[in-house]
Amino acid sequence: MKTSQPKSETTLSSTLKRFSSFSAIFGGTVLVALVVMICASITMRAIGMMPIQGDFELLQVGLAVVIGSFLPWCHLQGGNMFVDFVTTRLPRRSQFKLDAIAGMFIAIIMALIAWRSGAGALSAKSSGEVTMIREFPIWISYALMVPGLALTSAVAFDTAMRRWKDAKNV
Repeated sequence: MKTSQPKSETTLSSTLKRFSSFSAIFGGTVLVALVVMICASITMRAIGMMPIQGDFELLQVGLAVVIGSFLPWCHLQGGNMFVDFVTTRLPRRSQFKLDAIAGMFIAIIMALIAWRSGAGALSAKSSGEVTMIREFPIWISYALMVPGLALTSAVAFDTAMRRWKDAKNV
């Protein structure tokens, strides 16, 4: 059972919500483009034409970007996985505090992943790493994931702070 979202919303919260929405729309646009590309490639293969070379590589690169773009909105909507069967009998205040602590852990972890993805982008760019068939620069997908991951960290931190505040008001 998913717990309700924090009630207290600040200007920062609404700004993060707007950025998360834009990020999800960007991710959705990339996902639709990937679906169209894959459908075209499969159709071309089925009718005996040459399929899009490296379609699977482009799919892998694109899906990394899509996932990074969807994460902030997912977290904002409480779409992440909750294991609350242990805490359902606790008072709401305790549930809110545990949610806040978990949110802080998510914020820290997502910040670390964003940092390491950025470092990976720089490393891949300096080494000139590319995909095997299309020779698409790998660093671009890493770099395009970083904003979504960093935004997820900010959303998780904001959500945790609001949850902690809500715990005091219960």
